[in-house]
Order: sequence, then C-alpha cells, then structure tokens
Amino acid sequence: MKQLWESPPRRDGTASLPVIFYAVCGVGIVGSCAAYAALVLYSASWPEAAALRTFYAWEPRAYTAAEFAALRGALAGLALAALGLATGLGLALAGREQLRRLGQEIASSARGLAAGWRGLARRQRCWAGGLLLALTALRLYYSTVIIPADDGVSYEVFVRARLLVVSAAYPMPNNHIGSNTLNWLFYQLHPGFWWSMRLPVMLTSTAATVLWFLTLLRRSSFRVAVLAVSLFSVLQLSLFHAASGRGYWLLLGLGAVGFFAVLELTAQAAGRAPRVRAAWLGLGLSGVLGLYTVPTHGYFLFSAYGWLGLVALRRRAWPLLVAAVALGGLTLLGAGLLYAPLLLVSGPGLLFHNNYVLPLATGAFWRQLPVYLWLNEGWLSGHRWLGVLPLLAVLLGTGAWWRRAQAGLLPRDQAQLGQLLVPLSVWFITTPYVLLLVQRVAAPERTLFYKALPACVLVALLADWVLRVAQSRGRARALRALLVGGGLVFTASQLYLVERHNAEQKQFWQMLRQPMAWLATQPVGPVLAPEPLPQFILCFFAHTEFRSQPWVIDSRPRPGVRYRYVVSPPGVRQVPGGPPVRGVPAFHGAADIFVVQ
Repeated sequence: MKQLWESPPRRDGTASLPVIFYAVCGVGIVGSCAAYAALVLYSASWPEAAALRTFYAWEPRAYTAAEFAALRGALAGLALAALGLATGLGLALAGREQLRRLGQEIASSARGLAAGWRGLARRQRCWAGGLLLALTALRLYYSTVIIPADDGVSYEVFVRARLLVVSAAYPMPNNHIGSNTLNWLFYQLHPGFWWSMRLPVMLTSTAATVLWFLTLLRRSSFRVAVLAVSLFSVLQLSLFHAASGRGYWLLLGLGAVGFFAVLELTAQAAGRAPRVRAAWLGLGLSGVLGLYTVPTHGYFLFSAYGWLGLVALRRRAWPLLVAAVALGGLTLLGAGLLYAPLLLVSGPGLLFHNNYVLPLATGAFWRQLPVYLWLNEGWLSGHRWLGVLPLLAVLLGTGAWWRRAQAGLLPRDQAQLGQLLVPLSVWFITTPYVLLLVQRVAAPERTLFYKALPACVLVALLADWVLRVAQSRGRARALRALLVGGGLVFTASQLYLVERHNAEQKQFWQMLRQPMAWLATQPVGPVLAPEPLPQFILCFFAHTEFRSQPWVIDSRPRPGVRYRYVVSPPGVRQVPGGPPVRGVPAFHGAADIFVVQ
C-alpha cells in the first residue's frame, strides 16, 4: 500500500507519481469547470437567455430552450459526479496522502519565495520596494489618463450586462471572457469605469510583477531578477496594458506559474525533492484559466507543452511524456467546459473563425511575413521600427554566453544559473512563430506580449555577465553608470511613446465625445440610435461622464415611444426603423443628430 503514494525520483530527473494524484486533480478540475459553467447558465432564465439574440448587432446560433435546459442540466450533473468522485478519491488513504504532499509542496514553494525576499540585503529590499512603488505610481497615473479604447467597448457591451452576457455572448473578439468576468465582479462593487476596468488590471499587473520578481529571484540572482522585471515593466506595451489591459497582464501572472512549473518539471533535482505535484497542478490550473482569460494563451501553452515533450523524448522519460499529453488534454477539456455557455449561444464559428485568427492565403501570408515579423518584434522590444534587431542582438549575445558556459569559462554559479533559464527562455521566445507559420495567421503583437519577458530575462543575464567581467577588470563602476544611464534613456523613450500615442488618441476621443456633450445641453428626450457605432458612443459617455440625466437610448424603436432625437452616422439620412428625418442635422460631427418635430 505504501507504494501507492510514494514518488521516488527517477534517474532522468523526473518523478513518478501514482495515478491517484492525477485522478484527484484531473477530476477536480473537470468538476470545478463544469460547476462554474452550470452556475453561469443557472444565473439566467430561458427568456433572458433568448433575449441575447437581440442584445447586440450579431448573428448567434439558433439555440433553443431545450438545448439551454439540457446543457445546464448536463453540466450540473457532470459537476456533481466529478466533484463527488474527487472528494471520494481525496478522502481515501492514498488520496489523502497525495493531497497532504501537494499541500506541503505548495507551502514549500511559498516559503521559498518568502525566503528569497528575506535573504536580500536591506539595501536590495529598499531598491526593489522603491522600484515597485515608482512603477505602481506610474501605472496609477496612466490608468487615469490613458484614453479608453477596447476596454471602453468591453465595459459598455459586456461588463455592464448580466453574467450570462459576459460568459456566452461573443459578437466580437473584444469579449475576453475571463478578464471581463473579473471586471464584472468589480462592477458589482462600483459601476464606475475606472473602478471596474482600470483598477482590476492595475492590481493584477502589480501581483504579476511581484510574482515574476520573486520566482526569478529564487532561480537566479537579485540583479538578474530586478533588471529583467524592471526592463519589461517600462516597455510601452507593458505600460499600456497595465492601464488598459483586458487580461494581458493577467496572462503574464498565469504565465509565471506555467513557466516555472515547466522549469520545475524538467530541471534535474539537485539536493532536494522536486515539487512535481505543485508544478503539475499549477501548470494545469494556469492553463485552463489562461485559455479562458484570452484564448491566445494557447501560444504560451504550445511552447510549454512542446518543451515538456521535447525533454521527455530526449531523456526517454515516458511517464513525463504521458503526463504532459494527459494534462494538455485536461487543459483543453477544462477550458472547453468553461466555454460551454458561449458555444451554445454564440457557436464555435465566432470563437474560432474571427478575423484575428483566420488563416491568410498562402501567397499573401508569405509576402507579408517579413514585414509582420519586423513590426511585431519591434513592438515587443520598445519601438516597431527597431524590428528584429534587438532580438537578434540578444540571441547572438546569448549564444556567445552559452558557448563560454559550455566551455567552462564562466563561474560555476553563473553557468548553473543560465543553464536553467537560457534554454527555456529562448524556447518560449521562438516557438510561437512555429504555430503562427502552421496557422498562417498574422496575430496582433499583444497576442505574443508575454514573449517579451523571457527576452528581458536574457538581457538581464547578459548584463549580469558583462558587469561581472567588468568587475574582474576594475571597470564595474563606469559600466554600471553606463547601464543606468542607458536604462534611464530607454525608460524616457518608452514614456514618450506612450504619451505621444495617448495625445493622438485624445483628439479622436474628444471628437467622439461631442455628440453626447451636445445632447447634454438639449431638452431631455428619448434617443434612437439604430447603428451600432453611434449607439455605442452615446451609451458609453452616458454611462461614464453624463450620468446625471436619465438617458433613454434605444437601438430599435419601442412601441409607444416618441423619439425626440434620431442619431445616424455622418451623412446618412435614412435611419432603419426610425421616423423620417428632414433637413440638415441639428448636430453634425462624429454622428449626425436630428431633432424630430
């Protein structure tokens, strides 16, 4: 019986875990995902679910009341069965032992992160805390001044609606469901735009920053950790997404769990028992939540499971390969269960065949690939016109570092440090393009936003190497001053780019604001805005800046309502379903507004 829960280390560096551990965790994840999806469907009645067909300008599935009832019943039954089975397995003697060891590993990981912080000198803790405070102040500033963009659409269309709308309606790829669900929870506490959209992303970006720093600190050194996280945090994309996020910094935090779980699962155990239970569970949970936050987390998971498979094949560690394949399938199953309400209402076509993930024609894809790579890597390195040059420089420098490490020309601690982080970082930087080539998809740069962090880790490792060499030659002070000066110049350039972009958006935003500002000066009356864009513009400002009046803004005429104002796109006189409009509009700008006499 003892062998059921023991996990002896293998000669290949992995650990062999009993089936009961995977069963408890797998069934628990399936049951939890099914329970949440059932909760979403039970949060609304069938008439409310049927009303989703007309809540926005889109074409959902022709779902029926029978399908709605059957799906929520099936999800509830699956949740009860799976969670009941997980509870039974967990209460068994072998299951209790596995859960006890899992708890020990999680506690050990938390103690390790805390020990890394406590092990820093006071001066180092002051530096780290001061940098975090400065970064938080900068993010707070940008969260209040950056003009709403896609997060404004998320707020108006999804976050202000019911949980069923957030979880099941996908009229546009802007519905990052996991992220919008978090915003929806904050909206229940306070309906203001900043409180429900900007505060959550600021909190998640801070938590993810701390998590990456502490995990890098345990795997490297203070200098490498603080350089890598600081450099990444001041990139213009990083600053923008920390203010106007929609889930990308949340993916960074989940990515930290996945990245270091892969490192734990594949690193050779040196003087301690590997925390494989916590690593498997962390990789599985972070994968499911990441796919639900933004589906493009699949690029990260492709790299993570690809590395596990590669290591398993190279070491002939078949248990590791089988476990990786099983966990990958479980991740897809768990995410699929969470997406069940969306698949019922919106259908798989809207999720998997939107414009952002449609494959391009073969010829067109290969023709635009060089420009795409150049601009995409430029965005990830600080400025799009820099292109792939910074990445190539980092990879070439890393190659030189690696050759010296393999030749035994580096100090032992530095060589061991890099042997853990360098191969995995290079892998995560490069492999997403393999999937993009197979898909023939030109994904937006934010899709690969996470990729910039492993690149910053390599930059920090190289900077640490150069500083050590300079220190051995008595030139450390001059080089340190040069690096600090270069870092300040780079930070200033990123702040300038963010400010310039925001200034350009302000002019456009003021133009969009003018129709509602004009209506606020007129006598109150019902407004008809059948076209989606003018309606969205009016509703957003009505719900954020001009909340003092009881606005009635309809997209379709309601019986018995006499509309005083009719809104149309500029130059459009025929308003579908509305009263006839004559003469010139009373207001002309981002939208035309007619006063119905």
